[in-house]
Amino acid sequence: MRRAFLTFCAAATALLALTPAFAQETAYPNKPIHVVFPYPAGSSLEVVGRLVSERASRILGQPIVFENKAGANGILGTTQVARAKPDGYTLALTTTSALLLNSLQRKDLPYDPVRSFTPVIAVADIPVGLIVSSRLPATDLRALVEQLKKQPGQPYASVGIGSFNHLLMEQFKAVAGVDMLHVPYQGAAPIIPELLSGRVDVTVLSVGSVLGQWKAGQVRVLAFMSDKRLASQPGVPTMTEVFPSFRPFGNWMGFVAPANTPEPIVRKLNAAFAQALQLPEVRKKIEEEQWRVMGGSPQDLARLISNDRPMVEAAIKAAGIQPE
Repeated sequence: MRRAFLTFCAAATALLALTPAFAQETAYPNKPIHVVFPYPAGSSLEVVGRLVSERASRILGQPIVFENKAGANGILGTTQVARAKPDGYTLALTTTSALLLNSLQRKDLPYDPVRSFTPVIAVADIPVGLIVSSRLPATDLRALVEQLKKQPGQPYASVGIGSFNHLLMEQFKAVAGVDMLHVPYQGAAPIIPELLSGRVDVTVLSVGSVLGQWKAGQVRVLAFMSDKRLASQPGVPTMTEVFPSFRPFGNWMGFVAPANTPEPIVRKLNAAFAQALQLPEVRKKIEEEQWRVMGGSPQDLARLISNDRPMVEAAIKAAGIQPE
């Protein structure tokens, strides 16, 4: 009897210890959730992120407060989330650049893309294309390569040293055997007028950022920097079709939580965001940008990060960028 009584007391004590955490998870969410976006306001990424968050908040029954926390190329806001309490009330809407590129180029980074975060859901794949001014005579990728070989040292624009378009262009230079001059800009916005004016003729950007100019015939998209053609633009080839040794990596956005966020909370967040991504108005907005709706499980996003990391690392080494 005494042994049975002691066993009962131990079990009851353990159950009481678990009750607060269990209750918190099952009652989640019971207050506003904060989503930190580590870039300035005004981008298509932000517009889509706010829309998905707002629709998910209706499903969860609590407000989702969307915050721009720009600084240090995404490091400031990402660090804030990495250091937040893992209770599901602070998330990051992150990107390949903020999560992976920074982690492989900075020695002093206060977060790790795998150990510091719990994946929640991938939102959208953001295809990027090799884009040229319509002033150039080249109308396809091979013609561009021939021109660049005849005129070495032609400039190309990127959004900065170590950016995704810098890395992809350096890889293109290597596989195509061409010599080009890298000209970094402060973001994508100033590159477009440079293309239109003819001060620079080649760049790599998200197709959505030049969609108006593309439709107007002011720029051409010669290839997508990927291994799969875009369903909405089936006539544009991929870089790997022309150069099979080209190794593309994803340019995506997705939600992550601080490491050790309880699994029941992650599942609830994933379900809400997944449901939001299937809403017609959300899908329409994403597809208008020429992006691809992703969704899936937290494990799917984890695999995406794991698969892209070595390819990004190889691209950084190929570009000759040393971690600082």
